[in-house]
Amino acid sequence: MPQQLTDNRQQLVDAAVARVVENIATSLRAMVPEHAIRRLIELEVRAAVQALPLQEPPAPRPDPPPSSALASDRIAYRINEAAAAIGVCRATVYKLIAAGELRAGKRGSTTLIRRVDLEAFIDAMPASRGGPKDD
Repeated sequence: MPQQLTDNRQQLVDAAVARVVENIATSLRAMVPEHAIRRLIELEVRAAVQALPLQEPPAPRPDPPPSSALASDRIAYRINEAAAAIGVCRATVYKLIAAGELRAGKRGSTTLIRRVDLEAFIDAMPASRGGPKDD
């Protein structure tokens, strides 16, 4: 948060505290009932909070560089890479493999999915009609 914004907020809080102290002292001198003193404090705190500027929005994140996940020089991808390439999470990739919708192979403990199989999966997807999702 910029220093100037922090300084402005501190000044507003200090001013509110000063008003509260002044109102309490005045109220006590006049022997105002406690509920009236509490109400004054509540009003001053509300005024101070409402006077606070809204927090500055965070700086926008730069768009990530275009994914080269399906680079033509690669012939196979690991689960995370395949998930990123088709825009789903890794759990979905595992579900697609288990359902037989996406072909994959194993090399030791590594699951590999060929680029052509990813492309075939995308090509086989039904076209979107732009309507509401079917659940």
